[in-house]
Amino acid sequence: MANPALPNIKESLSSKSEAKQLPERHLLKRLPTFAAAATLAMLLAMTLATAITIRSVNSARSDDRFDELIHSVSTELGSEFQKSLSELAAIKGFLEATDSVTRTQFNTFAGALEKENWSLQALGYVKKVEPDEVESFNRLMSEQLFESYDLQSKGKHSNYYPVAFTYPESLGILNPGEDLSQHPRYMPLMIQAEADRRLIPSAPVPSASNPHDQAAVVVFTPIFDANGNDSGEIRGYGTGVYRVADFLAGPVERSGLGEVEFRVVALDEKGVGQEIFPIPNGETDQTWDRGISRTSNLDFEGRIWQLQFSKPVGFGLTELESRLWMIVLAGGTIITGLATVSMYSLISSRQTAQSDLSLMTNRMNTLLDSAKEAILLVGSDDTVVWANQAYTSAFGFMNPESLVGQTWEHARVGAGVKFENRRKYLGRLRQINKNHGLSVTAEDVHITGPEKRILSLTSSPSTNDENEYLGRLWVFRDVTQERAVDRSKNEFVSMVSHELRTPLTSMTGFIELVLDGAGGDINQNTQRLLYKAYSNGMRLNRLVSDLLDISRLESGNLALELGEVSIQSLLMELTEAMTPQFEEKQLKLKVKLPDKLRAAWADRERCAQIFNNLLTNAVRYTPEQGSVTVKAKTVGDTLEVAVVDTGLGIGTEHQARIFDKFVRLSSNGKRPAGSTGLGLAITKSLVEAQGGSIRLESTPGEGSTFTVSLPLAERPE
Repeated sequence: MANPALPNIKESLSSKSEAKQLPERHLLKRLPTFAAAATLAMLLAMTLATAITIRSVNSARSDDRFDELIHSVSTELGSEFQKSLSELAAIKGFLEATDSVTRTQFNTFAGALEKENWSLQALGYVKKVEPDEVESFNRLMSEQLFESYDLQSKGKHSNYYPVAFTYPESLGILNPGEDLSQHPRYMPLMIQAEADRRLIPSAPVPSASNPHDQAAVVVFTPIFDANGNDSGEIRGYGTGVYRVADFLAGPVERSGLGEVEFRVVALDEKGVGQEIFPIPNGETDQTWDRGISRTSNLDFEGRIWQLQFSKPVGFGLTELESRLWMIVLAGGTIITGLATVSMYSLISSRQTAQSDLSLMTNRMNTLLDSAKEAILLVGSDDTVVWANQAYTSAFGFMNPESLVGQTWEHARVGAGVKFENRRKYLGRLRQINKNHGLSVTAEDVHITGPEKRILSLTSSPSTNDENEYLGRLWVFRDVTQERAVDRSKNEFVSMVSHELRTPLTSMTGFIELVLDGAGGDINQNTQRLLYKAYSNGMRLNRLVSDLLDISRLESGNLALELGEVSIQSLLMELTEAMTPQFEEKQLKLKVKLPDKLRAAWADRERCAQIFNNLLTNAVRYTPEQGSVTVKAKTVGDTLEVAVVDTGLGIGTEHQARIFDKFVRLSSNGKRPAGSTGLGLAITKSLVEAQGGSIRLESTPGEGSTFTVSLPLAERPE
């Protein structure tokens, strides 16, 4: 018999089960909303955190770049001090080595220093005059000043320290004939220089002719007897007058201070400062809105100069870097909204979820695959197939989608991007694009606007398995910082070379004076040794000149005077001048030039250096009884000059590095006489600096051919 209560229990359980499932179903219906809200909160938090992080990173990056600038300026000024004081060291050596210095000798030696990179306002010689020498000194100064001169006019003393010579005029700070023995500022410095036997600078002083002119510093170096030992008598003082503005000009220009507010303050022994730049003899009372951000002390031979800087807001940051956190915040908010809607749809429908998941995955993959390098892919029909955001940012386009389907010529340069040599750059791109088999690695592209950058160009053709041409891939990598490091290295080489040049000039100048009889008669053996020393000094001077040329070429500081150059007449002059060298090795020189050879658009002096290097190289590596041939012809819009020798030749394994610096090759393993390994490196750089190219064709044992291509004399628009 059925229990009548059973159905009621089942209904009750069913009712309770349905009642239990009701909130669960309601919760499931609201799950997309909860998930979307959670996603919104999470992404907003991530976006905000990312924006804050970017802003903090940019602030730290700005501080780092400002600190690098301060360090660069301080280092440059320290180097400038040492380079400038080298002239005083040279004049000290000259004065100590010469018993009786005449005005002509002093001016001649100072003039030689001036030609080497003069950094002083004036050089001078303060002579110690004893009472028994007063009469002869009065005659000397009367002849020099063209008027009556009396050293004892201001009283008789045990010794006098008048200014005997200056070169050139010293702006009234030190004047010929001025007696410094009672000078309240300079005499104590001279006594200290004699006691310490070292350079002593004065505190910055105003110009006597114009107190509002730039502040100047007077440096004294003691001049002793020729023996130069501690017991030597003081003979006088070499002096140098330096303007503070001249010290700062070079380092400030090279470091690119731009809009940075800075000043130089001279500190006395008590630490009290006096502004000497930009306001000469100022009171250091100028206030800056942001105050003093950084200071850097420079020791100028015991005098402390303090550089004070005020850091601008966002220093060193590009406009994109400054606004990146706002872009990320705005873009993150938009993406967050889109992601929230996508999340809601994903949970609501499996199909929609899968579709949106695929879309987000593709976008994420695109984001992850993006790189800092600017990348452009061009098809075989010269239309753009794909570009990344870095490319559009680098070359002035709105977005990658705007480039797809456009012609390659349209995609090369966008709006607002300026190049150092736009014509040369576009010509090089066309040359690469025409050659479907050419691969290019690491060619620098210089962009001057809207900000200075250096991009390294890499390009390679794209082919299928059947080696059919499908298009070309262009990649541009920002190497601005790397090149800055290279420039620092080149500046170091330049500084070292400059430091070598001054003592070399002094040394060869002394030898030349001795050979000319300035020190008296010399015997034949001594003369022969001195000629050898002079020859080696000049050879070392040429090496230093080569190093300076390489440094200027690599740093882009080599000035060119482009114009129409008759290569025909230039080659005839060079070959005629080098005829004795060819005859000495019994080499046949053949010059095969057309009667009417078009002129090249180049720098004549640098062209002479190029072909002189190639001809010298041919003489050096061609055995006796060989021949050297010079040929020229016009090819399209270029002029090609070939130097062909029947020398030793260059192996294939060495040809790739023959134009590298310090590469010296020889078949017998011996160093070629007179070779420094810089000639071909300088030659290649000089050719490329004039818009040309150089190539080598060589077979070991048969000779080598160096071919130089230069643009014809058609002036650019």
